[in-house]
Amino acid sequence: VLGDKLQYVVVKNQEEGVRAIDYFKNYQLGRGSFVPFELRGNYAKTYSAEHLQEAEPLLQKVVVQDEFQQIADCLLGDVLLTPSIETGINLWKKNGFRGTFVTPEGDTISPNGVLTGGSGSAVEKSLLATKREIAELAREVQKLSVELEDQLQEKKQLVSSIAGLDEELTELKNSVHRLEIEINGRKKDVERFEDETKRLTQRIAVLEYNRQNIKTEEAEAKQKLQEIQGEILQKEALEKELNEIISAFNSRRQQSRASIAAQEKMITEKKVLLAAGAEKKEADLRTIARLQNDLNVNESEVARKSEEIVACEKQMAELSAAVEADQTALQSLYRELASCETVLAELKEKRAQEDERLKVQENEIRDIKKKLDDLRRQMNELEMQCREGVLNIENLQKAVAEKHSVDLAAMMADFTMLDDEKIAELGALLEKDKQIIDNFGEVNLLALNEYAELDQRNQFLTTQLADLNESLASLQRTITRINKISRERFAETFAAVNECFQKTFAHIFPGGRGNLLLTDENDLLETGVDIDIQIPGKKAQSVSLLSGGEKSLAAIALIFAILLYRPSPFLILDEVDAALDDANTNLFNRLIKDVAEKSQVIMITHNKSTMEVADTLFGVTMQKQGISSMVSVTLN
Repeated sequence: VLGDKLQYVVVKNQEEGVRAIDYFKNYQLGRGSFVPFELRGNYAKTYSAEHLQEAEPLLQKVVVQDEFQQIADCLLGDVLLTPSIETGINLWKKNGFRGTFVTPEGDTISPNGVLTGGSGSAVEKSLLATKREIAELAREVQKLSVELEDQLQEKKQLVSSIAGLDEELTELKNSVHRLEIEINGRKKDVERFEDETKRLTQRIAVLEYNRQNIKTEEAEAKQKLQEIQGEILQKEALEKELNEIISAFNSRRQQSRASIAAQEKMITEKKVLLAAGAEKKEADLRTIARLQNDLNVNESEVARKSEEIVACEKQMAELSAAVEADQTALQSLYRELASCETVLAELKEKRAQEDERLKVQENEIRDIKKKLDDLRRQMNELEMQCREGVLNIENLQKAVAEKHSVDLAAMMADFTMLDDEKIAELGALLEKDKQIIDNFGEVNLLALNEYAELDQRNQFLTTQLADLNESLASLQRTITRINKISRERFAETFAAVNECFQKTFAHIFPGGRGNLLLTDENDLLETGVDIDIQIPGKKAQSVSLLSGGEKSLAAIALIFAILLYRPSPFLILDEVDAALDDANTNLFNRLIKDVAEKSQVIMITHNKSTMEVADTLFGVTMQKQGISSMVSVTLN
């Protein structure tokens, strides 16, 4: 009923209020209202006895100190408390009272007839409290920043320490690995015998386990036999009682002929029960016989298993003796192997010395042969050069004689030898000409054919390149068109699902707010989706900070928003209400009812409240071990 008046600040007098207002103005701290102890006002009661028949002054429910009495009269003097808002409306319509009506739930009717009410869970904070909270949070942030810097420094030190420890750990692991390799090499021989021993031990354990199972089954059979014998005794006692009852009925039939028909009917029923008991007795006797037969079979099986255990123990003893013999033989073989290895090491050492001496002699022989081959090759080269020189001289003489008809022998008398400088110059010129000729290389007779093939290949590759460029351009256009369509459809779908999510979230959390946000609105193909929600009575916060039930309801709201946008004929839910409390389960059931109007919902649940909203229930039970049965109930 006070509303914004709750934010009033009580001061001693109006001068202090003026100083407080000047303080707010100077420091730009907002606005505020200040109430002095001494107030001027008309506190005359405007309500009559007729109003008090259905209402009472609110001041009678409020206890204040004497110094604050004027403030209480100013704030609550014209307020009447009514049991309901309907009663307040009826009293407001009557003339004579110009005050405010209020109900115990907090619903109010102003003097002008304005109605105010609803949920009182959401409480707004004042401006001063908000600023004070901001200042406290700023101090806390500064304190946490200092702690964060200390933690980061400590983290760096720890990281450097961890790096050093990691290096030491790596070295230790390498050492351990080498030791493990050596240990594994030494344990291989032992493991072969241990595996055989373990296998025999496991076989004995299995046989012992089977023997224990047989004993357990025998005990169970005996217990069941005792139970059946007890039931037989009960049935015999019941039969005896029935016989006594039949005798009593026969005596009473002689005394009262009027009740003969009723007595005969009752006797017939008892006989039916007797026959059923007799049949059950025979069935129990057959069961006892079958159990006795099973017991005999189990006893024979126990005897056979005992014989097998004795045989296994005997076999294990033989194997143990064989293992010991093998170990003794192995030790002797190890000793022989050590002596053989010693002899072999001596022989290898002698062989190495002989091989070394042989290698030295072979190297000497190889060098001598190499020198001999070099001399022979040089001699052959000299002989070839001499022969070539003789042949060249003869050929030149013949060529000169044939071409120029000159006798070289006659001209030798007038021949003058060239000096070394001229010969060197002519030799350099000759080498230059030879180099020019060699640079031309060999004449390629297939160059034209190769050019034609390469030209054809070039044209083919050019055509293929043009096709690939055209295909690439077409593919790029297709990708651009698909991306455009995808962006449009995604934007359309996202907007529709967001709208459905807002409605669904408000439906699940009355008074709450939920939106879907894009992490990157500029790139719709690569963007992510965030969920911005605010639970009624709580601050807007991340989904990770919500409780398990609130997280489940938020996820359910998103799923049902997608279903509302694109309904599905079938919807299967597997224990989605497991994390919900009773209040949230009721909200979830309301949403299920709305969705069931368009889709068929199949839901697995253990919650009784959820079962109550179903049209048909299917229960699976197991009355007999290993046999499931289905039970269906139609609630309509």
